[in-house]
Amino acid sequence: MLILLIVLLNLYSACGDMQTEIKLHERSVRVKDTVSLRAGVTDIVNDSVKFNYNSTVKKLKKTLGRNFVIKTYSCFVVASNLEVKETQKIIDHTIAEAEKCFYNDYFEKKPDEIVTIYLFKDEKSYRTWAKKLFGDDDVSSFGYYKPSKRAMLMNIATGGGTLVHELTHAFVRYDFPDIPVWFNEGLGSLYERCSMKNKIITGLVNWRLPSVQKAIKNRVYTGLGHLINTGGEEFYGENSGFYYAQARYFCMYLQEKGLLKTFYKKFRDGYEDDKTGEIFITEVLNKSVAEIDREFAQWVWQLKYDDN
Repeated sequence: MLILLIVLLNLYSACGDMQTEIKLHERSVRVKDTVSLRAGVTDIVNDSVKFNYNSTVKKLKKTLGRNFVIKTYSCFVVASNLEVKETQKIIDHTIAEAEKCFYNDYFEKKPDEIVTIYLFKDEKSYRTWAKKLFGDDDVSSFGYYKPSKRAMLMNIATGGGTLVHELTHAFVRYDFPDIPVWFNEGLGSLYERCSMKNKIITGLVNWRLPSVQKAIKNRVYTGLGHLINTGGEEFYGENSGFYYAQARYFCMYLQEKGLLKTFYKKFRDGYEDDKTGEIFITEVLNKSVAEIDREFAQWVWQLKYDDN
């Protein structure tokens, strides 16, 4: 079976070049901030690290001034120019809930370093401080994660979806440090619109859907075999809008079959055996890539997105 799958991997190729109407802003910061995800990762499950917040808090107070609220939670130091109550609400209902969900039979290794989350009340202050803090001026309107600086910057006026997206990256960095870009962004994008109940996080249909459906309609859809072999330069390139959408909805497809966590763990634990994930995809779905592509296209075509 393994030999057959490897043969299929070598034979299978997707066709066509994808042109999409969505040109996402995410790629600019991500490509510039690419780092080895191995940095700072321990080899043990990290449930009891005691973080020394003092130096981080002192530095933030000195840098940001008196107009910022600074709070600590878990591995995070949160710096916010929102009101205290608003800041605490985001910590309690978004950051804390996401952490509970991710470490409930999903991720295993927790961060052993402090991660700073900057919450900005509007786009103006967000862009101003992105430039002041890190020299970033070509940034997403929503927010981004800088793994090399262990920092997230959020224009929280756009909602909490991007925060959960970037929290996913921050946690995955420690649990699956070698995660390929397609799966990393697929997971992050899956949870940018989600429900979090009873320690279970569930991705919901969102605005990325039309990109995949349009590709299918126009017969320019490039398949799973192509997606899982994209590197960062291609993924964040001119067709990034489509790749984000395709990766997101493939993760949702696995989620709806109750197989996303199973695939995640198999891929994480067996990464050295297959760095694309194809072996584990075909194993959990018990289908060839071609069969999966056909079924996925039929499934995603039936989805509806209501933006109200």
